Amino acid sequence: MDYAEFTGIHGICVTAMRSYIAQVEKTIAMLAESRPEPLSFKQRFTLMSQQIAENDAHLTYLGARSILLKAAKMGYARLT
Repeated sequence: MDYAEFTGIHGICVTAMRSYIAQVEKTIAMLAESRPEPLSFKQRFTLMSQQIAENDAHLTYLGARSILLKAAKMGYARLT
């Protein structure tokens, strides 16, 4: 792996982080609209779907971060 590949992985990690944060913000916005009464089936389903999207984005970010951390710890020139 050369410097260009390392910076590419860094960019992928930044993109994944931003995507994850965007999903967290969607979830938080949905939760902010909660009312004293229980959610309707449609609202529960929408919230559950959003939780899945947030969890998937989180896993994608963690995977990208793991690769980037390995490259940072080992030195990207050693990962060929």
